[in-house]
Amino acid sequence: MRLKISPAEYLQRQERVRSYLEKEKADALVLFGAKRIAYLTGYHILATERPMALVVPTQGDIFIFVPRLEQDSAQARPMIREVLSYFEYPGKEPPLTLWADTLKKKYLTKKLLADGDGYPGYWGYEGPKLSELLKSTEIKITKLVQEMWKHKSAEEIELIRETAVWGNLAHAKLQEYTNVGESEIHVALKASTDATREMLQALGPEFGGFMRGGWPTHAGFVTGPNSALPHSMSWNRLIKEGDVLVTGATGYLDGYASELERTMIVGQPTPEQKKYFQIMLEAQTVGMEMSAPGVPLAKVDQAVWDVFKKHKVTQYAQHHTGHHLGFEAHEAPFIDRNSEGQMEPGQIYSIEPGIYIPGQAGYRHSDTILITDDGVEMITYYPRDLESLIIDA
Repeated sequence: MRLKISPAEYLQRQERVRSYLEKEKADALVLFGAKRIAYLTGYHILATERPMALVVPTQGDIFIFVPRLEQDSAQARPMIREVLSYFEYPGKEPPLTLWADTLKKKYLTKKLLADGDGYPGYWGYEGPKLSELLKSTEIKITKLVQEMWKHKSAEEIELIRETAVWGNLAHAKLQEYTNVGESEIHVALKASTDATREMLQALGPEFGGFMRGGWPTHAGFVTGPNSALPHSMSWNRLIKEGDVLVTGATGYLDGYASELERTMIVGQPTPEQKKYFQIMLEAQTVGMEMSAPGVPLAKVDQAVWDVFKKHKVTQYAQHHTGHHLGFEAHEAPFIDRNSEGQMEPGQIYSIEPGIYIPGQAGYRHSDTILITDDGVEMITYYPRDLESLIIDA
């Protein structure tokens, strides 16, 4: 069972970057984003107010600039050959000034590709922009790494499939533990704890190294009228008979995740609840059936919208059909009527159309799908039909 991306794959990713740098006639790629640093090196770092930067030269070894409290951790990463550090932020002078001096000493200042014009403003960071530090350097902002993770490798797909196994288990426990009178937060914590315990027992001591705290697998929901808010926060609300619950569940492996969401109903559904559930289910089914290699993203979203139009519920639709995912919760491209491009083999999407009746309830399923050479593979597999998702009251 794979738990991590292999060193060989990281080297392949780095070589792809270097090939692109050569075409651009650039000296190096500079990455400030923690997720993008992890994608190229396997080094999962906690982004704080302390600036950091990874440099991938066209020629020579990768090196990273980090605060002192990250130095020992960075030096233990085999994909990073050189670690430069400063003591603390803010310091007597902006830390990235020292880093810029290193670039000058290494003659990496003619042309740079970067994921941003400086370190992002995490947790109160305020510092000079890259263009201010290297005024005579040609700097081109690039989304090269984001473009690379738009197509998942065999190793990435294997990890994402495994996360779905644990997300499925967590969701099953969530449904099992849901009862009238229970707090939505309490049920979520119990399901997540029990599923995580089983996951850790199965995967062993080699699991980890990519997150700090959190849940290796988790499941939760929003309940009752709060389910009508697509991104409602959790509340210590007690579950009632007649509630609609919109769930979410996943597992995590080496920074990768899948997405599983379901609509459950406590007690026997009313005719209105059945109607909205079936409309949502029909829309999701159409979205999945339309998905295939070569199909325009806009066409998939339009087909879903046509279902909502047919049933006269467009006033209750609040978002597009889905998005690419895997390494970040939301990745481009998006299944949207205004998106360009088409689905391609190796891409992984959520299919999650929803309708939301203000003050009453929301209805949304989400499944993770893989676009293959000749069709679609369902990565998540929890039951989707109404009868399977009714909670006895």
